[in-house]
Amino acid sequence: MQVVSKEIPQLVRTGTVLVISLLLSLCARATHIIGGDMSMRAVGTTPGLFLLQLNQYWDETKVVPGPTGNKDNSVTLLVYRKKNPILVERITLLLKETLPLTFDNTACATLRQLNFTQANYYENYQFDTNKYTDPGGYYIVWERCCRNDNLTNVNSASADGVGMVFYMEFPAMTKNGSKFTNSAPDFQLPNGDYICINKPFTFDAAATDSDGDQLRYSLVTPLNGYTNRGVPTSVDQSSRASYPTITWAPGYGLANIIPGNPALAINATTGQLTVRANQEGLYLFTVQCEEYRNGERIGVVRRDFQLPVVDCSKNTPPPAVVLSDGKASSDITWCSSSKPLVLSVEKNPIWAYQWQKDGANIRGSITDTLQVTASGVYTVVKSQANVCANDTTSQAVKVTVSIAQPVKLSVTSPAPYCTGDTVTIQADGQPGTQYQWRRDGRSLGGDQATLRVYQSGTYRVSTKSALAGCDGLDSLQVTINAVPTVKISATAAKLCPDSTVQLTAATEGGASYIWQRDGAKLTDNTPVLTARQAGSYQVTATAPTGCTALSEKYELGQFDRQTVQFDSLAPVCITNTAIVSLKAQPTGGIYAGPGVQGDRFDPAVAGVGWHKLTYTILSVDGCRVSQSRQAVVSPGPVLTGQTVYGIVKGSSVQLVTQSNEPISRYHWEPPTALSQTDVASPEANPIETTPYQLTAISVSGCLATFSVLVEVSEPLYIPSAFSPNADGQNDAWVIPNISSFPQVEVSIFNRWGELLFFSKGYAQPWDGTYHQEPVEMGVYTYQIRTLNGSLTTTYRGQLTVIH
Repeated sequence: MQVVSKEIPQLVRTGTVLVISLLLSLCARATHIIGGDMSMRAVGTTPGLFLLQLNQYWDETKVVPGPTGNKDNSVTLLVYRKKNPILVERITLLLKETLPLTFDNTACATLRQLNFTQANYYENYQFDTNKYTDPGGYYIVWERCCRNDNLTNVNSASADGVGMVFYMEFPAMTKNGSKFTNSAPDFQLPNGDYICINKPFTFDAAATDSDGDQLRYSLVTPLNGYTNRGVPTSVDQSSRASYPTITWAPGYGLANIIPGNPALAINATTGQLTVRANQEGLYLFTVQCEEYRNGERIGVVRRDFQLPVVDCSKNTPPPAVVLSDGKASSDITWCSSSKPLVLSVEKNPIWAYQWQKDGANIRGSITDTLQVTASGVYTVVKSQANVCANDTTSQAVKVTVSIAQPVKLSVTSPAPYCTGDTVTIQADGQPGTQYQWRRDGRSLGGDQATLRVYQSGTYRVSTKSALAGCDGLDSLQVTINAVPTVKISATAAKLCPDSTVQLTAATEGGASYIWQRDGAKLTDNTPVLTARQAGSYQVTATAPTGCTALSEKYELGQFDRQTVQFDSLAPVCITNTAIVSLKAQPTGGIYAGPGVQGDRFDPAVAGVGWHKLTYTILSVDGCRVSQSRQAVVSPGPVLTGQTVYGIVKGSSVQLVTQSNEPISRYHWEPPTALSQTDVASPEANPIETTPYQLTAISVSGCLATFSVLVEVSEPLYIPSAFSPNADGQNDAWVIPNISSFPQVEVSIFNRWGELLFFSKGYAQPWDGTYHQEPVEMGVYTYQIRTLNGSLTTTYRGQLTVIH
């Protein structure tokens, strides 16, 4: 008995590219995996985005040793370029779901221990279309060992076992610079079937193509591949130009796959298989489908399959007779709005049934009745329940489910519907339609397409029209919800200045709240509002049903603010031990803050810093009113600035200082050569090195000092010529006062810019030589850098050498 059910998930059947290799077993000696298929379906319009799926078929009656046996948790598909094959990428799919497969003849399936499960592996995968541009195309392959051991037409006696190869070719995804989308042929999944010996047999092995490409069919030798019992999945992922085929058993081949008169053949155009078999057995064959577009072959899919040939001569049951309401029928028209249509056959425990729709098994429909809800041609396969024998198919019953008069109820106003609302129900029937309305089963008056209601209930309309064979029917549940109640209560009728009053929304059925003051919406959305201002308050309560209610206004008043005067405090120095008296009006209040004792402030107790002092008094209205002042206790100013300055005699410099707090008075000593003595940063131009000291008094009375030294140096006198002629006079270029600049750099250049002399410091004056040879008489250029800190000066000029 062939075992594949056509009822696989829509996820598989909508695939763009489908390659099926279905292997079936007839005995308990079958290996755990009996076959499988791959599919590749374009997802949406994104170039290169495909749903990749691989389906395996497991024999649940055969247990393979190991934690998972041959039930793979994942499979890895290999994608190769066809021309000069190279591996492009590996794609791993995870096991996502398993489904049982359905048999026509349950007794035969049980007798032959056929219990198969379909396992689906799939994933959305984004191909990089820039990798798939070769005009020769590509192929996907997955290998697995092993096939059934008892195949009649295959030499399966090898200890290595017979492997299987799932193979598909597809074209480039980019051609001539443009994206190229192709859907490969999609083989139909057949019902479980078998061949009766010496009887004509046909089998539909056709595929469909969503692109409308031309399909050509042929029988080809199944592939064996490179796997074996020791290596059940492909380990060597090297590129393959081809894959080994299976070895036919003696007497079998492509011309004699299933022997008979005639032997197995396929129609190249329709894909229909025909055979009149004359020998029992289990036969393996492969259908190859080639895809052509505009005369060019663009793809290939292969489908491995097995069919058993059995002796059907014994115990053939009479065909079942399908009844409807106790009567046999072959053509039934049924209204979709009436009770379900039930088809039935003889109820007898000696028979087993499998219902079919349009020739496909209906999963799980194996009883003597079938409830029909869709149009189609229905049959039932009848077989013996406890004996494996031939089965028969009932007469075909064509069922046409008549479409009822279309009618749809809708409500024209948006939800929610609350107490006091009137809801209009609209029926969208055709012109000339008669209407009958009901609420909770009770008839209502009126025969119009609209109905105005104000009560909760299930409203149903039935329609009649001469243009429709069946009455229209629709229903709608309308719920009229109660409106919540809401009222505002307050902890006080008036606010004190700078205080709050809690307003509470007392509700029944409220779930959310929106507050407003003087008509302006507030951000608070809780049932309790902390009010800080006087005004007219309202709250909108919304029930879980969406119905809302607005409370009455609550007028919240506010007491007048009492005037409080708190005298300011002058900054004080931490070294000042005097106690400061605090003064405020009106009297009778309480002073508080660091260092406060009664109405006095002690800077020593408060410590250095900014201190907040408060004066609080209780008004005649019972409102607490406060005023605050800052008490500043200073640690004394900190003076900063440059402590040493250097100048050349005759120049001046500004003595810059800063303070970290306000200063009330400055004084410099000595006043010699200062522009001012009572500012923070005076100008100084002493003629000799002089120390200065600044004394500063802050506004808080704290005193600080700062010392500055101004160093005065003599200017350089640079001779413009000298005569290195060894007469003992003016033989070296001596620069007076240069010793005052110990870090000086002296450089001398000839007229071409070549450095003749360089000295760091000038302890040894230049003697007019270069490389121990006297230089020629003439004019040279010098550069002198004093490198005296901020007073660094660069001198440039000309020097004449005279011999």
